[in-house]
Amino acid sequence: MERLTTRITMRLLTGDERSRDLDVDWSYRDTEPHAAELDFTSYQPDAVWSLSRDLLLAGLHAPVGEGDVHVSPFDDARVLIALAGAEGVALLAAPSAAVAGFLAETVRLVPPGQEHDRIDWDRGLQDLLTA
Repeated sequence: MERLTTRITMRLLTGDERSRDLDVDWSYRDTEPHAAELDFTSYQPDAVWSLSRDLLLAGLHAPVGEGDVHVSPFDDARVLIALAGAEGVALLAAPSAAVAGFLAETVRLVPPGQEHDRIDWDRGLQDLLTA
């Protein structure tokens, strides 16, 4: 199993003086090839978001998403990520170059179209049966 972890500083946008930078650990495992995780637990317990890698890749170039997660290019240097939860929506800006670099490394680990070869279907089925 290979795991990639990168810290990316994201700006929490609140529209007032409470906007602030957050150091967020982005991680990717080749055994969970469809998702990247954003770990906010240093700011909020149990705050780990699992986002579609395809959604993040597409969101670098055009607005995408429905439901709880939306990703969109913001300007030449940033991408916006909106995360909706029970307490509202968190709007975060991340440097496009950092996000693109992280995603390029995930593509190096598991090229698009080869995700199904990396999934442990037996373990997943066992987890479902024992849950």
